[in-house]
Amino acid sequence: MLQNKAVSLLILLALISVVALSGCVSKPDRNPLSVTNLEIVPGQIKTSTIELKVTTYIKNSDEGTAGKSSQNTSLLLKATSSDRDFLVNQTTTFIGKIAPEKTVNVTQILTLPKKGGYKLEAILFEEDKEVDRGYRTVYNLESLPADSKAISLRIDGIDFLVRKAAEEKVVIQSDIYVTNFGARTSQDYELMLKATDIDSKLVADKQWSNTGIIAPDETAIRSVNLTVPDRYNYVVDVLIWSNSTIVGQGQDYVQLNATTMLGEKERLAARGTRTGAFVTEGAAAEPAEMSVSAFENSTAQKTSAEAPDFMALMAMAMIGLAAVALRKKR
Repeated sequence: MLQNKAVSLLILLALISVVALSGCVSKPDRNPLSVTNLEIVPGQIKTSTIELKVTTYIKNSDEGTAGKSSQNTSLLLKATSSDRDFLVNQTTTFIGKIAPEKTVNVTQILTLPKKGGYKLEAILFEEDKEVDRGYRTVYNLESLPADSKAISLRIDGIDFLVRKAAEEKVVIQSDIYVTNFGARTSQDYELMLKATDIDSKLVADKQWSNTGIIAPDETAIRSVNLTVPDRYNYVVDVLIWSNSTIVGQGQDYVQLNATTMLGEKERLAARGTRTGAFVTEGAAAEPAEMSVSAFENSTAQKTSAEAPDFMALMAMAMIGLAAVALRKKR
């Protein structure tokens, strides 16, 4: 009986001590900084990459006059692949101090491969100590179409002229036909022309020009010279650029080592191209207008120029006949 009372007394003392000590233990201060939201907006979308603009909202929940500004804060944004959990890209932005009862937002940009999905984590640091984080996940980025800028210009064809052939080098003039099929006058875009060897895929030459301003429903010819090694076959690409985006293109071929079919088995053989035989010294001159009177004058001049020669022959013939007659008399 005494033992039971002793046990009960000990339990009661233990409970009293726990209650008494609990008022003496201080709770750790909760950090008032928190990540409240993440907003994601796609930026520039290319064929293989995409820009994600991520805006993170950070709140300092301290209130009243006792509230304190945060210490120096920074935000780390990182993207990990959702399938393999690999770190793909990250960026850090310094924020500084955040006043009580204030919410700030920080926008950061990550460029990622346009493939699969990613987990985006925004990690908030105060004096290099992590205090909170937020995350969002994006999927199926490859389904987003690449940015394109519709323009009214198109490449309708390319003509090639040989301007010079010497020392195994050929200067080819490429006349590019650019048509504006839109209803408004076009802008002046950059025009890039390059010649690539068909077999080796090596670029032999690359030149820049401009489309110029073209009126609606009109076609302009832009000439660009390319200098390439002789006796190779080339694919010539024409690219229309607007800032850093390709907005139009055309393609054609020029063969300086042409092939031919041999026999019924359709075996190909290089027959070669005598490039020098195609050299064009200059652009063909436009025919000058000629009136009937001008044509008559030129004909008359030609006839009068030929007349003295005919009269001289007649005079020589008469002298000859006179000489023969004198001989007979003697």
